[in-house]
Amino acid sequence: MTFTPVTPSDIAPGTTRFVQHEGAAFLVVRDGDGRVHALDGLCSHALLPLAGARVRRGHVICPHHGARFDITTGAAKGPPAHCGVSHYPAQEKDGMIELDLNP
Repeated sequence: MTFTPVTPSDIAPGTTRFVQHEGAAFLVVRDGDGRVHALDGLCSHALLPLAGARVRRGHVICPHHGARFDITTGAAKGPPAHCGVSHYPAQEKDGMIELDLNP
């Protein structure tokens, strides 16, 4: 399994960080329990960046139109999005958050 470091792991619980890596966008999420998750960084509704997305009750909320996505699967959980976003396995290692881009 190949992991690619993307961002420092100093993301507070219940927050997100938008990162770009090798031409792709990702949203790194730390849930309220401190676990790290990673999703595609573009909303499936309008392909706008999820930068600034909020975390609420296990979902991220798109800052543009309010679409909701499950942080553990990427599944769409509220309109206007009708399809989910990709989810990537994530782990913390040596002060960095790494995503498995080849699950």
